[in-house]
Amino acid sequence: MAETRITLVNGDIDVLNRPEQSGNRVSNGSVVGRDQTNYTTNIVRSGANRTLDRLYEKLSKEGEEPFEHGFCEKLMHYFGSDTNPDIRDLSNKLVDSNREDLIYFATDLKEKACKAIMRRQSSKTAQEIYALILDKIHADFMMKVTPLIQNGADRVVVDEKISLIIESISYMLGDNLLDLSEKDLLGLLYFLGGNCHVRWDKC
Repeated sequence: MAETRITLVNGDIDVLNRPEQSGNRVSNGSVVGRDQTNYTTNIVRSGANRTLDRLYEKLSKEGEEPFEHGFCEKLMHYFGSDTNPDIRDLSNKLVDSNREDLIYFATDLKEKACKAIMRRQSSKTAQEIYALILDKIHADFMMKVTPLIQNGADRVVVDEKISLIIESISYMLGDNLLDLSEKDLLGLLYFLGGNCHVRWDKC
């Protein structure tokens, strides 16, 4: 019997093929004439998942608390360029990385992302959720996408990695109380690009 074990850890899939055979006498199993494939999925909760669970619980009770105004410090960081010397706007970054075809799409998503964040300025908990998501997108982009760009990977390879990151973060959202789609998450990536935090061409 061949067993395929699939382990899902923080959005990454690990597949282990392990051949086994112990004759025709089995206990708590099956006798088959051909190879049998069993799938086992183990889901491991990450620190980000647990933080989101806590924030979701706070968000669901937030109506009982007084409103706050302004943005938390972590979220404010992503509204500015900080000390990054690359002050190009989103359109110029897309042109310089041969992504002119995405300018309208990306600009529209970026503006929608910004408006979505602004609508939550009276909710400290929602701001913390947005800050956590932006942290994750930014960190994953810098650690997984930027090295590909620096090594001269073509656009297809880079965009596939970005897509995997977006899918992984979408999975991480769990109950997703802010109702963020993968397109919304992509908008947050373009929001980062428009505010000088990420780029699609070599440094």
